Amino acid sequence: MLGIETLFKEYFVRLTVYAYPFVDSEEIAKDIVQEAFIVLLDRKDILTRPEPVIKSFLYSTVKNQCLNYKRREATAAKVHTIIQTDEEDNDQLTNLIRAEVVGVLHKQLSTLPDKCQHICKLIYFDGKKYEEVAKMLNISLNTVKSQRQRALRILKSKLMLSFFTFLKILFI
Repeated sequence: MLGIETLFKEYFVRLTVYAYPFVDSEEIAKDIVQEAFIVLLDRKDILTRPEPVIKSFLYSTVKNQCLNYKRREATAAKVHTIIQTDEEDNDQLTNLIRAEVVGVLHKQLSTLPDKCQHICKLIYFDGKKYEEVAKMLNISLNTVKSQRQRALRILKSKLMLSFFTFLKILFI
């Protein structure tokens, strides 16, 4: 009967080289071989058998553990793909909602009085500061602020009405 240390020294490198093509990683191959020796330790009946039987057991165990590893990796890849698809679906839904909201905002913005509309576009779409807008349009800073406030108040009331209409349609 050979000792486990002797078997480990004799077969560790061989089994690692055998496992490597299955898993494409030296570290994973080494881990699998170590696990195979742990399995061997639990099988006292195999340890009492002749060396060719033990050797065959180790190679079979390593092969099976490599195949199990590949199956787990394939399953993990499938789960990752499903999660990624769900995230992409959520991103698409978010993009759709964003597009619809921007569309509604543009439509409602076009119904504002001309000055309010122009000031809002400069501030919100062009990213201009209040001071820049005042200089561009040759108006006071307070006029820019009041026109913006007026626009937001009008938009808020129109959008709230649209929102409640949408909810009413959704839940009827």
